[in-house]
Amino acid sequence: MISSLSLSKSFPPHDYSEERTAVLQVADLLAGVTEAQRDCHVLVQVKGGSLGQVLGLTGADVVFGRVRGVDVFVPDPGVSRRHVRVYFESDRYWVEDLGSANGTFVQGERVTRKRLEDGDVMQIASGVAYRYSMTDADQVAVLTHLYDASVRDALTGAYNRDYFDTRLASELAYAKRHTAELSLIMLDIDHFKRVNDTWGHLAGDAVLVRMAGAVRGGLRLEDVFCRYGGEEFAVILRTTDLPGAALVADRIRTSVEALVTEHDGATIRVTLSAGCASLSECVGDAPDQLVALADRRLYGAKHGGRNRVVGSG
Repeated sequence: MISSLSLSKSFPPHDYSEERTAVLQVADLLAGVTEAQRDCHVLVQVKGGSLGQVLGLTGADVVFGRVRGVDVFVPDPGVSRRHVRVYFESDRYWVEDLGSANGTFVQGERVTRKRLEDGDVMQIASGVAYRYSMTDADQVAVLTHLYDASVRDALTGAYNRDYFDTRLASELAYAKRHTAELSLIMLDIDHFKRVNDTWGHLAGDAVLVRMAGAVRGGLRLEDVFCRYGGEEFAVILRTTDLPGAALVADRIRTSVEALVTEHDGATIRVTLSAGCASLSECVGDAPDQLVALADRRLYGAKHGGRNRVVGSG
């Protein structure tokens, strides 16, 4: 049962330009799909940290919120712990507010329960909104591809920093929900400035690309490889404890040490240092704690002589 809400007529005023532009872009991409072809139902994020992310609806209930146990974790302070449910009933998808503090809005109107129509925008915080669309598999693939391109580093193909921040929060929620392990590896190429100073920045780029390929080759599909900044990278390891993370990090370290990058007649070899941390070592579930611990150990590896992995201290 949903608690009764005093409904306002419209969402509190703010600049809608970002989501309006995103909605138009999504609508343009979906244009031309006939009614008969529309056998896929999706929610596309048109405002918020994961702008462009495609959530496929399969008939199962989907709960959005800011607490462990929800289906879609939304790390926005305006989102309630269990904010809204999207569910399938009578051959249509519906939205149901779960008694949220700030309300759920569809097409700018605050709702407790409403049937979704193709093109409706569901807003659950001033900074988070999704567009509901009925489309076909080809267009879903296009949207997914565009989102994937927007969250990856153009040079290395690793996920970018914004994606890392959002995904780590999501993975922490997943780990808490399933009482599962979660570990983080922070990686940094040793003496990378020396590579750029000696052979130039194009050579440095070639080393980064080669190293990123080697790292990805040693990871599972569910592992998340991100470029954290410059020559520093991060790996999020789902269902992996600290000893397991250390083994993965050392395997990566060994593979990078064996790499040879040929560039413009030069033969370049590099090593890397790594720091590992596990969620079980942290108090609470703040992403900053896990990052800070792994980062501290990374610098411990640097100060300890480089080309090594530190998983304690």
